[in-house]
Amino acid sequence: MLGGVIGVDFSGGKVRTVTVRRGLKGTEIRRAAFTGELGSKDVAGFLGNEISLGTRAVTGISFSPLLLRVLSFPFSDSKKVRRVYRFELENSTGFTLGEDVLSDYHEMKTPEGAEAIVPAFERKAFESYLGSLQESGVDPEQVTFSPVAFSSLEEFLEGPRPLLLVDADQDHLNFSLFDERGLTRVRNCDYAVERTKEALAASTLDFQQINSDGERKKAFFESCRFIAEEMRTTARYFEGEAGEEIKSVVLTGEICVVEGIAQQLTEHVGREVKTILIPHLGPEDSPFFARAYALALYGKSSGGGGRLNLRRDGYRQRGVKRGLLKEFRVPVALCAALLLLAVFGRATEVVSARGKISSLRSEMEKDLREEFPEVAGTQDPVAFYKGKLEVINRKLDILKQVRGAHSPLEVLTAVSATVPKDVSFSIEEIRIEDGGKAKVWGKCDSYEEIASIEKTFSESGNFTQVKMGQVRKAVNNSLKFEISMVVR
Repeated sequence: MLGGVIGVDFSGGKVRTVTVRRGLKGTEIRRAAFTGELGSKDVAGFLGNEISLGTRAVTGISFSPLLLRVLSFPFSDSKKVRRVYRFELENSTGFTLGEDVLSDYHEMKTPEGAEAIVPAFERKAFESYLGSLQESGVDPEQVTFSPVAFSSLEEFLEGPRPLLLVDADQDHLNFSLFDERGLTRVRNCDYAVERTKEALAASTLDFQQINSDGERKKAFFESCRFIAEEMRTTARYFEGEAGEEIKSVVLTGEICVVEGIAQQLTEHVGREVKTILIPHLGPEDSPFFARAYALALYGKSSGGGGRLNLRRDGYRQRGVKRGLLKEFRVPVALCAALLLLAVFGRATEVVSARGKISSLRSEMEKDLREEFPEVAGTQDPVAFYKGKLEVINRKLDILKQVRGAHSPLEVLTAVSATVPKDVSFSIEEIRIEDGGKAKVWGKCDSYEEIASIEKTFSESGNFTQVKMGQVRKAVNNSLKFEISMVVR
């Protein structure tokens, strides 16, 4: 699949991709998964097959940012927001952010102006993550914050607003809040996952093993109270921000591998928790490919501005675009050489033609003075002969109108002789054109009469190319018609 946008999601020892591409038959969606760790050669081979030339790759950071703020602006001008957001971020933190802090923002329009969700990361941590991605075979054009990318799924999230989306995998726990306008707040709390691991005395959460082992599953359900506790805390925090109670909770992520997890969280949280369902992905794949799909759609909508991209400043992509340049370097060079030769050849022809024109003009001026001594020496010979030719053509046109078979009189005579005598109609206008062409505008009472008129002119033998034009209703239920013809 060529072109499009591919969302690449690394979580739980797997890489999942969703490619969104607009095709001739509509939007095409392709998803794929591969088991492998970030930075491995096997993953690089898999992604090398999935990311075709011209495809824009988008990935997301799911780990905790250095700081996370929501900034409010009394204006909605996106260019102005970009100019001042860094200063507002520093004002909200109380200290100056140096070059070792990397940030960008997701813009949201409000009735008062605009808001921006601004996560900031340590530059070294980001560079380390970006290097791992590049070792894995993907050099993304856009790197965003995963909870923010879920804003692109707003139309697929079922349930009344405000709605809390919970994204949980083996290492990360993220929250995204939606109201009627869309995404409004995000939060990260990986600490809850770490507490769950400690309770299980495990270095990692293998949801496949947990789901297949009854004892492990029971222990996990008891330990997931830490995740539920963070869900309650986040819900209360967001409700304080929004000023109204959260009405829906939706769960997504690798944690959905464990059967019954939504029901367990419902009991722990005291609110109904539903598993995410995206029609394009289906009920089985929705929880596991939702993040990759969100990344692809978020990248697809990033052309409008205001979309978070940590590669915006200072980090130039070196993957796909370089691959394209390398792939088409020779054809482009050849095309440029051919174009240069064509332009040079054309320029040579123009110079040569101008010399010939100058020589011809000199000869024409000489002939003009010999043929018409009364003409001024500065008279342009081309303009002079052109004027003479126009005078002759006008005289020929007059002669043509009064001689031959296509004179106005003969056209009128042919039309008059062919008019059907048994049809009641009136002629409003007759227009005679060059070449014996005529157009007749008239009025009659029925479509049958119009058909009879057309048939009479066609079968008369006096005309060719008889065509009935526009027919429309006139006053008193009469019909206006237009018919054209050519005299034989």
